[in-house]
Amino acid sequence: MRRIIFLVLTAHTCLLTSLLADDKSAAEDELTRLKREYADVLALQGTAKSEILTIARILRANPKIAIDQTSASGEYCFNSGLGTMVHFATQPERTSEDVIYEFDASELIAAGLDPSRMQHLPERGRMTPGVWYFLPKGQQDPHHAHAMSAPTIAIAINVK
Repeated sequence: MRRIIFLVLTAHTCLLTSLLADDKSAAEDELTRLKREYADVLALQGTAKSEILTIARILRANPKIAIDQTSASGEYCFNSGLGTMVHFATQPERTSEDVIYEFDASELIAAGLDPSRMQHLPERGRMTPGVWYFLPKGQQDPHHAHAMSAPTIAIAINVK
């Protein structure tokens, strides 16, 4: 009888040891994946770290404002509302349009902005950083790949 109890206890111990090893291995794999995926965020310090965490909290509170425009333009769009959007290039090393700000120009036009004095919004990759562009209502926005419902002004920033 002692021998049977010993064998059962040994089998349970081996099984538990095997399960714990598998759990440890899975946890190590998950930690490695997280470190690789979030390396850029984990490397941040000071104000940059605080800023990205603040943006993350805004997106967590309202994830619908994050719009994936990668298939249309290789950008992510932060649509904060009221016709105000910020686009972030997924590969800023390949463009001078690292960050693009777009605004509904309706109120500015009503206040006296003359869009005829602005350049027309060019195709993706053709914006000159620091130059304001205009896109009339109903014309296709190259950063969204669809027509805009309001007149839009845009400016690109090259952060390099």
